[in-house]
Amino acid sequence: MTKVGFRGFGNPFGPRQSESLSTALIRNISIVLILTLVLSGVLTYWHAATKVETEVDAALAIAERSVRKLVQEFAHDENPRLQLVRLVRVFDGNRHVRATLVEPEPIGARISSFAAPAEELPEWFYNLIAREPKIVRIDMPEGLARYGAIELETEQRGEVGEVWDDFVLRLAILTFFCGLVSTLIYITIGRALEPLPALSAAFSRLGGGDYGVRVEEGGPTELARLCTGFNEMAARLSQMEMRNRDLNDQLATVQEEERADLARDLHDEVSPFLFSVDVDASTIRQMADDPASPLAARADAIREAVAHMKKHVKSILGRLRPAVHLELGLSNAIETLVASWQLRNPDVTFNVDVTDRGCGQKLDTVIHGIVREAIANAFKHGKPTEIDVEVMRDASDDVTVSIRDDGGGLQPGSLTSGFGLIAMRERVTALGGKVDVVNRKDRAGVAVDVRIPIRESYAAFDSSADTEVAP
Repeated sequence: MTKVGFRGFGNPFGPRQSESLSTALIRNISIVLILTLVLSGVLTYWHAATKVETEVDAALAIAERSVRKLVQEFAHDENPRLQLVRLVRVFDGNRHVRATLVEPEPIGARISSFAAPAEELPEWFYNLIAREPKIVRIDMPEGLARYGAIELETEQRGEVGEVWDDFVLRLAILTFFCGLVSTLIYITIGRALEPLPALSAAFSRLGGGDYGVRVEEGGPTELARLCTGFNEMAARLSQMEMRNRDLNDQLATVQEEERADLARDLHDEVSPFLFSVDVDASTIRQMADDPASPLAARADAIREAVAHMKKHVKSILGRLRPAVHLELGLSNAIETLVASWQLRNPDVTFNVDVTDRGCGQKLDTVIHGIVREAIANAFKHGKPTEIDVEVMRDASDDVTVSIRDDGGGLQPGSLTSGFGLIAMRERVTALGGKVDVVNRKDRAGVAVDVRIPIRESYAAFDSSADTEVAP
């Protein structure tokens, strides 16, 4: 099945590689909150600038209409200049408009109203919000022209100060809201995703072959269902492992029974016939009058062939009936197995190092089968001159089996497809062990490394195991 990926259309807000889901969620939510703050700031700036300009322009327009009306009335007053000065003073403290009486030359005096007290606000904010001040010049009507003119100038600091106070209040509320939302989201996500680390560790243990692992079914509904499904899957895998173990035990029992039957047939049926052929050949040899006749030579050839066949049948019997040797211990059984191969291959050097500690009848049978299969593969796929066999109990009391030969090695496809290797892997895996079959790197040949944990369910704790005490 072909997997199709859309690399160019990935989700920019999705979790990145080597990034936890909680970190991705917090990051994405923080981005949204920051963008909200920025957008709120832009909208606040636009609204504040528009508000300041609208308020100041309106105040200037009202002041202009009022001044023009009053100036027309001052034309009939006995002391117009005094009234004009009083009019200017009316704007003292005005937050939006400042008035100035500009007298003509040669006097050239300027009588201005007092500006409203300056608001305490940052200068950068005032420069950001304020516009260029607008100045309106109101000329005097006829009869008052000698008194000059009145100038009205917009004053924005008061209005900008109000905007600043409003901006600070909104920013504080929005910041508090974002901080509160972030905290609540962080706490909620942390509690919601709390089962994930335990679930991830459980998956790792399950992938390592520990089918007894279980996770606590808690958290949100979705994760609780996921934990429930994980526990059910682990339970099914555990049941399947037990079934495979039972099937492998049955298979091993059937194989041993078949070997015993075959060995019994060879011993009870083939061996007597070979003995009869040998006796008949000896009789023919004795009946020959001339020792140099062809009949005598043929009889001798038959006897040699029968002797060779008897030798091989005996070797086959030794390999088909390992249980007889396992009764005397694993070390003795492996040495007997190696001796049978040594008898047929005298040019091959065997180096055997097997622990004297028993591992139980079942486990000893499995180990003996591993060594038998590895040696058979060595001669089947190559021409070794040296084979090393080592069976040890390590510091954790597990069994390690190592078989190395210097033959031609295995083809890449043979490392996993051979029926003997497949059976070996299944037996060892059912016992919770691990098998590595690789071509050697230091020289030509094959290295078989097996590690099997000692379990009470597989160790029979026979008398030999009971008498052996770890140093």
